[in-house]
Amino acid sequence: MARLLGLAPVPVPPHVFAIEAGAIRYGGFARSGGGFDLERLAEVELPPDTFHAGPLGGPLRGREAFDHALEAVLAETSPAPTEASLVLPDRWLRLLFAPLEDELGANPGDDILRFKLKKLVPFRVEDLRLRATVVPAVAGPSGTGARLLFAFALEQVLRDLEAVFEARGVRIGQVASRSLYLMSLLRHRAGTVAAEPPGDPDADLLLVNLEPDGYCLCYLAGGAPFVVRYRALQVDPGDPGQAAHVAQDLRILLGFLEEHLPGRFGGEVLVCGAPAAATTWVELLRDRFSLAARPLGAADLPGAGAIAGVSGPPSGSTGAAWHRLAPLLAAAALEVA
Repeated sequence: MARLLGLAPVPVPPHVFAIEAGAIRYGGFARSGGGFDLERLAEVELPPDTFHAGPLGGPLRGREAFDHALEAVLAETSPAPTEASLVLPDRWLRLLFAPLEDELGANPGDDILRFKLKKLVPFRVEDLRLRATVVPAVAGPSGTGARLLFAFALEQVLRDLEAVFEARGVRIGQVASRSLYLMSLLRHRAGTVAAEPPGDPDADLLLVNLEPDGYCLCYLAGGAPFVVRYRALQVDPGDPGQAAHVAQDLRILLGFLEEHLPGRFGGEVLVCGAPAAATTWVELLRDRFSLAARPLGAADLPGAGAIAGVSGPPSGSTGAAWHRLAPLLAAAALEVA
């Protein structure tokens, strides 16, 4: 996970798969003129019962169905990739901040991290694959020292997926959520790096990632992750029954930011989601909270000037909405870090 946050640059293959409850998607990219061209884009639907249900997703129930879908996707690639990154829904791979206590030391072991996480989450930590990295301090009046950022997912889910890909000759090198990949790219918008001290406050922004069964609010302060709030709630705040929940969540977030970083947030918000849902969120954020929100677009993902845009999808493809393509691009762009 440290690599995804830019703390240890590493090149990655420009091949990315994304898994959702109802589909598997592939994007193949190539560098071109300082940016990325989308050379291949393929998507195959998955049967509704492919995965077991659960608060963190669930292991494969229909491994054969998933394998057939992956086979169909790989048939659209030539040559088929041997290494790739994997994008998971935010529900499946969670992010959580925790204080960095002095007694943990610079490199706390797995047992210590699991013991700490056990106090914070309602999941069996023995069932989780866990990573943690230190996020630098952000200047503020309180509670803004260096912290641990945990990323965790069900071990069995990851093993099942990795095994199916491996059986098809594809090694999954990096796994992260949609929001984590997007944050890893957006943090470079102002040319900042997650080092001490953090970058210019002008780089502060709020990313809203929308998925069919939940949303994630991610605040970047000076290019460093500062707040991550995931909610397993449908993403249509136009529904009066849900609008109150969404508004309350936003009030809590904005109150937290004003308490810890008073006067710092300039109100820029990027919304990544299906067009109809994103538009509703943009209107809610503008009308109720006076925030300068807009849908996430290609111009918002320059990657410190290295990502000029995407020239796809290829001729003859059915295409994909930008909110589905953006996490694939973010994962592929890690090779420029």
